[in-house]
Amino acid sequence: MKILFDHNLPRKLRRDFFPHEVGLTKELGWAGLGNGFLLSVAQSDFDVLITADANIYHQQNVALYDIAVVVLRVYDNSYESIVPLLPDTMQMLEQVQVGEIHFVYVDEALRQSDQRRGKGPFAKKP
Repeated sequence: MKILFDHNLPRKLRRDFFPHEVGLTKELGWAGLGNGFLLSVAQSDFDVLITADANIYHQQNVALYDIAVVVLRVYDNSYESIVPLLPDTMQMLEQVQVGEIHFVYVDEALRQSDQRRGKGPFAKKP
């Protein structure tokens, strides 16, 4: 599977996604692209975009793109904070489909916070 890491993920996380092929928006010169344009450009070369940007849910209708999105919900974007999500993220990659967006939470407290605030997958779309 070809995975694209958004600019907000640590580079060294790439090695933890073996055997998947991982590209970085920074290396491709795409770090400055807005989410819509990034999805549009990435869909031809990648199967999944992994990001820590929970706002992508509100900003883009991922169903319009030939790429899936996995949002890692952590308190900060450090490598040490993201590593605990790896088992759930790898499992998610086995089932995610093009045009879908999925959230992987570091803990239940953050998931409940998103739910209370109507954020991410708990937001009401217009």
